[in-house]
Amino acid sequence: MMNRRGFLASSAAGLTIPASQLSAASKKVEPRVNLKKNVVLVSLDLGLYAPNFQENGANCKYMTEIFSEFKGQMTYFDGLSEKGMSGSHECQPATFTTIPYEDREHYPQKKMISLDQILADGSIQETRHKFLYHRINRGSAMSWNKFEQPLPAIEGANELYETLFSRTDTKLEKARIRRERDILSTLARNLRRYWRGNIQEEDMKASLDYQLAVLDEREKWLKVSKPYLKKAFGERDERQPIPSCDNNFQLVYDALEKKQTKIALVEFGAGGLNAGLSGVELGHHGNTHHGGYAERIYALETIDTGVLTGVKNFLHKLKEGGLYDDTIVLFHSGFADASKHTNKKAPAFLFGGGFNHKESIACLNGKEHIYSTSDLFTSILKQSGFNNKTFSNSKQAIPELFKV
Repeated sequence: MMNRRGFLASSAAGLTIPASQLSAASKKVEPRVNLKKNVVLVSLDLGLYAPNFQENGANCKYMTEIFSEFKGQMTYFDGLSEKGMSGSHECQPATFTTIPYEDREHYPQKKMISLDQILADGSIQETRHKFLYHRINRGSAMSWNKFEQPLPAIEGANELYETLFSRTDTKLEKARIRRERDILSTLARNLRRYWRGNIQEEDMKASLDYQLAVLDEREKWLKVSKPYLKKAFGERDERQPIPSCDNNFQLVYDALEKKQTKIALVEFGAGGLNAGLSGVELGHHGNTHHGGYAERIYALETIDTGVLTGVKNFLHKLKEGGLYDDTIVLFHSGFADASKHTNKKAPAFLFGGGFNHKESIACLNGKEHIYSTSDLFTSILKQSGFNNKTFSNSKQAIPELFKV
């Protein structure tokens, strides 16, 4: 099968494309779907302390101590990972793409795009924000568009509030859009002036068109007033990411409830994650290389408990607001065990969304994959309304998640 880059390369070079490959190269763009569910993806850059979610399967420490009340309303995935995904810190930004950026050239037939962006690009929405990519504190790039480009995050609770619910200076925002449009238009003119028709130019043209369409969408929504909410937290609260993370999740909940978005990716980064946590002196990265030292393991458990409790409190908000069954929530990290730099047996907890939840789904049989991370993402796409779409390496949705 000819991939997009190969098709463009052949076209630019004036080569004849074999008839067997032409249909793949000229494949119709799939029609967009109406999203049936909200989707919230949550990640912790460096993952969880492995023994506390890997040992004893669905009876592991974090399931029994933090999420026990959601039994029957969530699914634990035992031994989840992605076939062929390498270890090292490349796993972090690949959490929702399943293909590390550094390895993408090894998979020319696949597009390195994150799950949130497939949902956003492939859906019809009547919300101000097609998606929210919110980073609670400094971290890796988690959201990647169809051009394999990392997207900027809304960083911290203050910026998220300003984006969603503060009063907008329309004149200032229009001026920003004009300036950004001028920059993009200048780039487009220069591209046309020196056009040679190579792959890089084709990609740049498509990327510029995409960015101009984003500006058009922003400009359109300036005509519609944002819902105003009074800020309920202090300006400095975000300096302690975990103790204040309920503020972030409350804003995400409000965005769903007030129909400002249907898709959110919420990321706990590694930078300054320990701030405000008693007894956690070392940063998250330093603690992941724990070497068996009790104080470092304590620090990891403290961080994990804070993050997962934030997720649990968010789930309570969804239940209280009647949004639990209408919202798919996935906690997942590309890092399964940061101390070993591996993706094998990564954490994955799936909540709500109207799935046919099981206490546990086995994803490994010895060393053989039963289900991969891509299969889980395909299942989320299916439940969201994408009936004929698969994610990356996947060939199937996970049947146990769906009623016969």
